[in-house]
Amino acid sequence: VAVTRSKMTSKTSLQQLLAAAALCYSVNAFSASRGAPTTHHRPPQTRLFQGTVSGRNIAASFPIISPEELEADMLININNNSASKTISSSQREEHAITSTTKEATTEELIPSTWSQALHHFFLKDIGPPLVVLTISGFILTRCQLISTTPFSITELAILASSILIWWIQEYFFHRVLLHSPFDWIGKSIHGAHHDKEYFHISIDPPALLLGWLFAAHFIIKAMLPQYHLCLSATIGYSLAGLVYEWSHYIVHTKVKPRIIPPTSPSYQQLSILERIIIQPIMKAYAKMRDNHIRHHLIDDRYWYAFSVTEMDDLFGTNPNVKDVKREIRKSRDGFQ
Repeated sequence: VAVTRSKMTSKTSLQQLLAAAALCYSVNAFSASRGAPTTHHRPPQTRLFQGTVSGRNIAASFPIISPEELEADMLININNNSASKTISSSQREEHAITSTTKEATTEELIPSTWSQALHHFFLKDIGPPLVVLTISGFILTRCQLISTTPFSITELAILASSILIWWIQEYFFHRVLLHSPFDWIGKSIHGAHHDKEYFHISIDPPALLLGWLFAAHFIIKAMLPQYHLCLSATIGYSLAGLVYEWSHYIVHTKVKPRIIPPTSPSYQQLSILERIIIQPIMKAYAKMRDNHIRHHLIDDRYWYAFSVTEMDDLFGTNPNVKDVKREIRKSRDGFQ
């Protein structure tokens, strides 16, 4: 028993040392990369769309926006002072050339297939692989403790609760903090995310991913002194976070979920695995994407949920799309 405790103590000390180093790196790298926060001023009721390039791409990909609505809505809040400004033909031509060049460059960078998306997320970017490696270390450590502390129903409940806590935290962090009425660095970074074209690479920096993971681990450890329970809670919480990071990344790419209706002849050719696992995942991603596109391109006062879109129904942030668009048009007309 003494030997086992000694091994556990040494492993815990090593993990604490690595975690402290990661946190120091996280704070320094995050501060250096982000700099001072800036304030993003948004027009009243937010913008319905972000620009002509995004609009053309979105109209062809998402059924919630019709081409007719697109042509009319593109005028909303693009420039609140357009009536008092005159743009010369040369300026318009220069802007068109710049937009076309930017679009062509962006097209080359944004994944449009599942293989491209997986390669970029897990091989090209360093953050997600480090998270996967860290979670694997937690899982391996827990497996090594099975002989002394077998897995129990209580531990399973704690693991499931940690996933549920992530879902709740994800919604309220997005709604209350990232869209808060006061300025802070998180709101500034999130505002820059909204200001980009909808289709873009959206992966948090390694410093933020690892810093958040280890901070959560130490908080959980303070709440659950029994190390095997702490490990399971950390594993559940961090896995839910990794799924969110991947899902948020994939819905901002041009990868389209392939959903085959059960009435389609092609559905009969699917394997059992594809029917009971792949197709439900594709439907979930399609639902996430539709919800997130509304948040970005219609009104960012609503549709905050992500991993579990039903959270918007639960907390009253899933209004009728047509009602919101009608409200924005009225606000636009009153503003002008």
